[in-house]
Amino acid sequence: MKILVGYDGSEGSKKALEMARKLIYTCVVSEITMIHVEKKSAIKYAPYEEIVKMEDMENTAEEVFGEHYKEWTDSTENIENTKIELKIIKGDGPAQVLADYAEEREYDLIAVGARGATGLNKWRPGSVSKSIVDNCCTSVLVVK
Repeated sequence: MKILVGYDGSEGSKKALEMARKLIYTCVVSEITMIHVEKKSAIKYAPYEEIVKMEDMENTAEEVFGEHYKEWTDSTENIENTKIELKIIKGDGPAQVLADYAEEREYDLIAVGARGATGLNKWRPGSVSKSIVDNCCTSVLVVK
């Protein structure tokens, strides 16, 4: 089984990542990919409320989310046969990017948090997860 985890550093995405880790121990998981979608313009990182300029985006994303990735992989034991990686992709619309990525690379499951949005979008109930469920051909696990 190949699992794609939508990750933005929010509590919801951390729960989705934790659920993916639990699946390693209950079924055969060959690959887990943490994927973070960067907007093509200046952005605010969800958990950090820090504005990042386009030219600084790649290094900052690796630094910020790479540390979460390292902590998570360090805490995951007995995963000898599971490939774990972090991908940061630039694009607009995380739901569409996740759905396309999963379909193109034949992932079996997309795991996302129920909510992860910030700013005005945090008042909309799970807009990214709902969009993925409504429009994706891949199975989706929405973690609360």
